[in-house]
Amino acid sequence: MGKAKDERKQKIMMYLNETKFASLGELVEFLHYSDATVKRDLIELENEKQIRRTRGGAVLIDSEKVDAAYLTKVGNYVNDEEKRRIAERAVTYIEDDMTIFVDSSSTALHLIPYLKKIHGLRVVTNSVLTAALLSEHTAAEVTIVGGTVTNKKFTVNSVTAVNQLRTYHFDLALLSCRGYDEEKGATENTEGEAVFKQVLKDCTEKIILMVLESKRNKVYFYKSLLPEDIDIVI
Repeated sequence: MGKAKDERKQKIMMYLNETKFASLGELVEFLHYSDATVKRDLIELENEKQIRRTRGGAVLIDSEKVDAAYLTKVGNYVNDEEKRRIAERAVTYIEDDMTIFVDSSSTALHLIPYLKKIHGLRVVTNSVLTAALLSEHTAAEVTIVGGTVTNKKFTVNSVTAVNQLRTYHFDLALLSCRGYDEEKGATENTEGEAVFKQVLKDCTEKIILMVLESKRNKVYFYKSLLPEDIDIVI
């Protein structure tokens, strides 16, 4: 019993390291355990000061602090092999003097070490952390779309940001998703994320979707990109 509990707690931390926040329903679906069992695991993780429980879910404690999240994400450059491989493939489509959009995913952050080798690059992002890292580690011209920052996620998905996107034209957009299905395309669990990507497809020449294995064959409530909207899936 103790081993099963430890494995659940490890899986919860892996999930939260990817998403930073998760609802109780998401964790129940992910773990295939009851609400009561998952709640007990969350209480233990909170007592261990690894997470903070919120109304209806849990958030990583580090994700509440910019400096801690910054260091965590920088460390992930070398710690997450799958994301690094995806970034290595994605960057082969980026050329000098392009204007590209990079989303707020942790997968997209793994592109940054490779972008320093590309000249004349203009990068637009909706991530506060991505913008900061791009500014510090590359010579790219960096623009962050304006508006309200989503609480604890350092991401901008507001109406202001969406309207600003409509004034731009991108050669390439590098995006992630919450779930991907070959027949249904990319889906999200928030309306803001879905609308943001729907607007991007109308102002971008080529869309590259970067998909972790854990997100394949999963479908969430909000449709963001249909299969025909996506040019390349990595």
